[in-house]
Amino acid sequence: MPPRNKKKHRKKRPSPTSNNNFYTAAGKGCHIVRISDKLNHCNILEWDTEIYEEDFEGQDIPDIGIDPAEGTVTLCNVTNQVKVAYITIYEANCYGKDGREFESGFSTDNDGTSFSCITFIVLSPPMTFCTLCHVDVEDISQVRIESDVQQWRQHPNPLLKHEAPLQGFPLEGGSFLCTQGIGGHLTHYFSGNLHAIDFRCDVGTPLLAVEDGIVLEVSVGNTLSGIGVANLFKWNSILIRHQSENGDPFYTEYVHIQSSTVQKGDLVERGDKIGLSGSVGFSPEPHLHFAVYKSEKVDAVTVGFSFKGTDGKIYQPEAGKHYNTSGPAHIEK
Repeated sequence: MPPRNKKKHRKKRPSPTSNNNFYTAAGKGCHIVRISDKLNHCNILEWDTEIYEEDFEGQDIPDIGIDPAEGTVTLCNVTNQVKVAYITIYEANCYGKDGREFESGFSTDNDGTSFSCITFIVLSPPMTFCTLCHVDVEDISQVRIESDVQQWRQHPNPLLKHEAPLQGFPLEGGSFLCTQGIGGHLTHYFSGNLHAIDFRCDVGTPLLAVEDGIVLEVSVGNTLSGIGVANLFKWNSILIRHQSENGDPFYTEYVHIQSSTVQKGDLVERGDKIGLSGSVGFSPEPHLHFAVYKSEKVDAVTVGFSFKGTDGKIYQPEAGKHYNTSGPAHIEK
């Protein structure tokens, strides 16, 4: 890291808060980093919160700092914004503060080539450095490191909600573990996915329309999978428009799908099969990402929603619990 200018007396700043509605076993190779984790469960090397603009005045500080001598990777936030960073390190062993190796996952591109990798997911307060890991290689400059760093796009109104519970369930059969719910640490803390729900399901599980509607969009052109940063921007999905009792439209989206049995313009009824689940896009394991919107715009924000099971009970899925068409399911351990 560059040398700092002489310090002055400064006040400490507040850090962002977050919610942990995520089943961590569903994120193999993903390492979620929050400054609010006072016990450093993620085992990163260091959070440096004593960073100020005058410390590096006149210097060009990159988002990702690589120290060739120490073999370390650091997220550098020298702005007054909260940043979100996804940082993937490929084909290398990475170690944290206590010498423990970070668990790795995989990433497969659209050509079918797979790589082992780890991905750090960091919510970074303004003016902080987060030194993530030591990379155990002779020359860190030869290691493939990819990143996406951007301003945190928070939801403008987290209390937005679709009024009536959904009468159908999006998956056929079984009981399905909810691996990420509202505000989940892995990916559900942006405006476009805050209220989304993830269900673990085998590839090829039938997808069902939750209400009557018309298919607006179908995208099935990708095969990539895993936790590589590039996978954040490619996926397969189905978008359906429905009509509320008051006449207002709402939209349901099914993401990470393997295939679709419907086309744009098709009319569907509640319970109709519309496709098969998959693991396409940024996906540590096979699952369905399901969300509800009030608009079909690309930058639409999610709205909260609930399901009504066949038992008549209304519920909102939570990470770590199982669900099916009847509602919450009890699983013997």
